[in-house]
Amino acid sequence: MTANNNRNGEKPGGHKDRGTVLDRVQMPPMSGDEALRRFHKSHAQDGINSDTNETAELSKLHPVVRFAVVGGTLILIVAVLLGVLYLIGT
Repeated sequence: MTANNNRNGEKPGGHKDRGTVLDRVQMPPMSGDEALRRFHKSHAQDGINSDTNETAELSKLHPVVRFAVVGGTLILIVAVLLGVLYLIGT
């Protein structure tokens, strides 16, 4: 029979469970709208345009480069799917 050497149900090592780091971080109470407003405000101050996304960046490329990027992505997806099918079949 083994003995329970933990005092008062504490975890081994004498450290009480204090949760994760995120549980200990002090955050001011705010609504989701306020958090989004602060997020967009901080990005606007950094000079990052919030309207920029991947589609707009892809449309700025030369048509030949855009074709190569899209074609390469499709070829990569097909190659991965064929590889998975090959591994399942063996």
